[in-house]
Amino acid sequence: MSSSEYQPILVAESSENNTSNLSNSEINKILLIEDNAADARMVELLLVESGMNHCELIVRNSLNSGLKALEESDDYAAILLDLSLPDSIGFDTLSTVLKQFPNNNVIVLTGHQEHQLGLKALKMGAQDFLTKGDYDAGVFLKTIRFSIERKKYLKKIEEAQTRYQNIFTNSKDAIYVCNYEGKLVDFNKSTSVITGYDNSELFGLPIEALFENRNFWDAFQERVFQSKFVVEEEVNIVCKDETIRNCIISAGQLVYGNFIGINGFIRDITERKQAEKLRQDRKVADQTSKLKEQFIASVSHEMRTPMNAILGMSNLVLKTELDEEQFNYVKNIKNSSEILLGIVNDILEISSIQAGKVKFNYANFDFHSLMENMINVMQYKVDEKNLKLVLNLDPSIPQYLEGDQLRLNQILYNLVGNAIKFTDNGEVTITVSVVNEGHGSWHIQFEVQDTGIGIPDDKIGVIFETFTRIRSKDRIFEGTGLGLSIAKNLIEYQGGKIWVSSEHGVGSKFSFDLIFEEGVEPETDKPDDEDFDPNTRFDLLLCEDHMINRIVATKTLLKQFPNINLVVAENGKLGVEKLKEADFDIILMDIQMPIMDGYEATQYIRNNMEPEKAQLPILAMTAHANIAEDDKFKDYGMDDYVLKPFKPERLFSKIGHYVTLKRSNKHRSNT
Repeated sequence: MSSSEYQPILVAESSENNTSNLSNSEINKILLIEDNAADARMVELLLVESGMNHCELIVRNSLNSGLKALEESDDYAAILLDLSLPDSIGFDTLSTVLKQFPNNNVIVLTGHQEHQLGLKALKMGAQDFLTKGDYDAGVFLKTIRFSIERKKYLKKIEEAQTRYQNIFTNSKDAIYVCNYEGKLVDFNKSTSVITGYDNSELFGLPIEALFENRNFWDAFQERVFQSKFVVEEEVNIVCKDETIRNCIISAGQLVYGNFIGINGFIRDITERKQAEKLRQDRKVADQTSKLKEQFIASVSHEMRTPMNAILGMSNLVLKTELDEEQFNYVKNIKNSSEILLGIVNDILEISSIQAGKVKFNYANFDFHSLMENMINVMQYKVDEKNLKLVLNLDPSIPQYLEGDQLRLNQILYNLVGNAIKFTDNGEVTITVSVVNEGHGSWHIQFEVQDTGIGIPDDKIGVIFETFTRIRSKDRIFEGTGLGLSIAKNLIEYQGGKIWVSSEHGVGSKFSFDLIFEEGVEPETDKPDDEDFDPNTRFDLLLCEDHMINRIVATKTLLKQFPNINLVVAENGKLGVEKLKEADFDIILMDIQMPIMDGYEATQYIRNNMEPEKAQLPILAMTAHANIAEDDKFKDYGMDDYVLKPFKPERLFSKIGHYVTLKRSNKHRSNT
């Protein structure tokens, strides 16, 4: 700074003000570009005399030094500019400042004889002019205050424009302006992103061309001009690639000078609509799945209930004296009922798989015994058809493995049963071998090969799909076509895979693999019920509303346990009353009964009766297959369940176990 330039001067209301506490936002900076020291001093005195609070006067004595000051800080409330400077004279001085700093308030300082120059300066863009020596503190104050207020106003406008520009530029919504004819005259980047058109294609494009319904815009525009603003109407936008986007459009009337048009935005809600549709579809699917589940459970119950009577009566009749013809009739009735039961079980199983409710129970089991038992069970079917059943079991496989024994049985019974069904001559061979072994895991492959009818080439690709059946011209094979689909799902849910090779008319080979952990030989503790004597005297309460099922259960139990004291109740309420009147060792509780069902009766017993009776073993007897899968019987306080149609041996085993357990617990508590 030259010696002729003044240091910045802070003008305060009084000398007592502590200017160090003032923030930059509270100080109004004024730049004076003046080379005459006397004139500069006059401005300083007028500024003090006018009483302007918190003003900082910065003085520069040349145009270049003034421009440099503006470059360093453009935040000046006013620029007092002398047009005659050492390095610039006349209106070029004003033009240079306005060109480089157009947003600043320039007040031109003119001499006595330069009034017309001041007017010309206004026309060029100066805010005002002051004639040197011809203005007092009041005029000076008015001019400066106006400049300060104008600067604040312009700053607010600039900030608002910046905010709008940021919104306009960064908005994910398409923001657009179209003229009265509906042609696009301005738009943001998102307009291009949503529609797929580039800027050159959008500019001047009739906006109605973007809508799937070409008649939409005319009616929409009319509503905008009538009501000034229309909010969020749904519309489909046709993109450049002809895809359809679901959108909402809002718009308002825009009047600016001579321009009349519409300003608004378009929001893409395609993903939101798709998500809503997915939620709705999922809700419908869930409802459909529940209805399907309820329907299948209901059908299962209604079918199992009479089948329990048929199978139960068949078992009872087969134990009576029959001639050969009668025996064969009853046996055929029983076999047909078992086939029907297998169909019901398959439908329930595939329904559970499709609903994602299949469960696995991994535990230690005797693998070699499982394979031998499977052969023994299947042997009678093989003998009926004069076939040969061969098991090739790799002896290196440990006797005990850890896995889901029940599911492995189910898979093998399906595959071996299918092989026997479709084979009339020859043999069925089961081969079990080790694929890999390491770190206590055994990767085992199973092969079930037959010499049956084989699979046509056009069926190989769909053989594992539900309800797929192999048909023959000569005969019809019973079954639902669900067995292979069930096996495939059970294998794949456990991380294995299944595949098939076949030659039509020669035979088929089904192969699958699973990984098992190596098991351990279990302890040989004798079960509590192993020595349960059928002649033991015990008291049993049977709650069953179905008359034939009552007869089947009663006759079956009396034949097995001749010394049983069997009391029958026709519903849960009567069962509770009989339990209040007498003591029992065990209760068989049907689930679906009138007046008080099995769940309600069990809850009442557990919660309202004396401890000894409240803790009695209660076995659910039900035709609802899902009671086992969902463990619902446990939620209601039941100890176990027997599924109808029940296998007598299974029922007898559970009765013996729980009666023995109940009596041993009572003995321990007494001692």
